[in-house]
Amino acid sequence: MRTALVAALFVFADTTGAGAQTPPQIHADSVLPNPPPKAPFADWTTAKGRTTTTLSANGAILRGWSYAGTDPKAPTLVFFNGNGTTIDQNDAMYRVLAALGPPVVVYDYRGYGFSQGLPGVRLLQDDAVRIVDTVAKGTGGRGVVVYGFSIGAAVAAYAAANTTVAGVILAAPFASAQEELPIALAGSGVPASTIAAMTPAQDAVDAFAVADFAGRFQAPLLILHGTADTDVPIAQGREVYAGSVSTPKRFVELEGVGHAQTVMAPEARAAVKAFILSLEH
Repeated sequence: MRTALVAALFVFADTTGAGAQTPPQIHADSVLPNPPPKAPFADWTTAKGRTTTTLSANGAILRGWSYAGTDPKAPTLVFFNGNGTTIDQNDAMYRVLAALGPPVVVYDYRGYGFSQGLPGVRLLQDDAVRIVDTVAKGTGGRGVVVYGFSIGAAVAAYAAANTTVAGVILAAPFASAQEELPIALAGSGVPASTIAAMTPAQDAVDAFAVADFAGRFQAPLLILHGTADTDVPIAQGREVYAGSVSTPKRFVELEGVGHAQTVMAPEARAAVKAFILSLEH
């Protein structure tokens, strides 16, 4: 996200008139890597415990993997990756999640990895709704739990606010574009004076309003956030939790855990397993 934002300073600075310039605005899609990350198509294969899955979605072909769970009573977990990540990079992580009990389904975002189409944040979010609705039809009534990490939390929370889910897990979620984009820019080395002159565009405000999304669904919620997360400070995760109207809801503080380690931290895995068990009928 940080590299893309630095480039966006130059791409999305709106100018009007001769020599006049309005404050630069950062748009939602500017946080996506350009070009999007790809994966060798030959690597999109079925393997032990894993099958390929495909979905057509609004002009895109989404390709993913489905992992067999160990608990036949568990809802299906649909995972949404962090920014710039492709599914072939995280096969081991999805297997660990499936070993906690639930079947796991994960797709590359449109234009990423094995998937086709043009990326766009709101398109990713609309794709997520379609993915959840499609996966839910094959769960035998056990339902779907959406699990999103980092930017994937904005995707998962949006899906939860716009369709029916059995539960929601958000790992290292940011609360809003207004709070996170200045932090991301500072982490990219952008001077404070430049950041102070910038504002998120309305499309970014709408797309990244995770705290607002959390107030629009009532499904059980689990939030995981590390105390050592400097990419998305834990205060933002707490803000999402405070804005949630879910019952029940739980916030798990991961002591000493940084951003990239959130999903695989032992305490996070234990919390996910307990959360999944609590949803079984």
